[in-house]
Amino acid sequence: MSRATIWSPKRKEVRDALRPFARPSYWLALTLVALDLCLYALGSLTVVLAPGIGGKVVASLVIALAISRMFVLGHDACHNSLTPSRRLNKWLGRALFLPTMSCASLWIAGHNVAHHGFPGLRGRDIPWVPLSPLQYSALPRGKRWRYRIFRSWWGAGIYYGLDVWWRQQYFPKGKVRPEFIRDSWLVTVFMGAQIAAYAWAAHATAQSIGAVLLLGIVVPFVVWLYLAAIVFYVHHTDETARWFDDENEWRVAQPNLEGTHGTHLPMRIDLVLHHALEHTAHHVNAAIPCYRLADAQRVLQARWPAEVPTRIITLRRYFATTKACQLYDGKLHRWVTFAEADAAAQGLAPARPLHNLASGEPT
Repeated sequence: MSRATIWSPKRKEVRDALRPFARPSYWLALTLVALDLCLYALGSLTVVLAPGIGGKVVASLVIALAISRMFVLGHDACHNSLTPSRRLNKWLGRALFLPTMSCASLWIAGHNVAHHGFPGLRGRDIPWVPLSPLQYSALPRGKRWRYRIFRSWWGAGIYYGLDVWWRQQYFPKGKVRPEFIRDSWLVTVFMGAQIAAYAWAAHATAQSIGAVLLLGIVVPFVVWLYLAAIVFYVHHTDETARWFDDENEWRVAQPNLEGTHGTHLPMRIDLVLHHALEHTAHHVNAAIPCYRLADAQRVLQARWPAEVPTRIITLRRYFATTKACQLYDGKLHRWVTFAEADAAAQGLAPARPLHNLASGEPT
């Protein structure tokens, strides 16, 4: 299916407005890569060399930030938008994904093809695709509780770790291509080398090997899982987000423009993540590198303010979203809570209207 079929006639106008920003730069890209590699190396050395536990914990969080930033740059490289060179992007994508134990080729197959090709279409898009009330009610009890954990405020990293990273980004499944196997071995070899290096450094400095591995590898990886999960969650989930069961209805909509959000964190903390939350511009034109996304997003917001929602995500709003946006009725185009679905399945009461997360008023 042609990508053009999912756009209204406004598609060309929108893409033309953002075309000037699809200009990758060697200098900007390689400067950011070098900065993040230095941050990663600094955190790794400090985990080993810091004299106290406090400094080691801070260093562990620095590693988590560094690998999260590297993942954003690797994401751009996999879209072939980080630098002007396709070959360089290919190898940078592989290298920048290594600390998160993710295979670039598997990511491209899932993210670039499925997610960007079919955003908001249930059955084709990934990840964070909500079940319908009927799908949820038909699950065995154990799988219902698994899904409830995944959609809870505290379960985002568990979901991403089990359902996205483990199932889709490490070991190839289904139709396996040789590059999937090569990338999986590359990630495995890197992780083995990293474990060996930390173990040797801990032994050489008379430290607990387990503690150094925990702070150097495990904690940063878990923090990254949660950061990635929550960022991807807020990209496409709130009370205004729409999901489609009918592909014909989906084709008429504008999922790349109206189904994504420009999101800011308080005090613009999101800027440390290479503008990863400026998501509408990225979906409209994935050829725009992260270091030009903010300017592109501002153009969209200025020209189409009603169609390009922007919001500030606080912890309170995130908690409220996870409570309200649990299941999605694709026929009525409304979010449904677990309590509503359970009550409806038992014939106790009709589902109540979803409340606006910002105002508290019924929608």
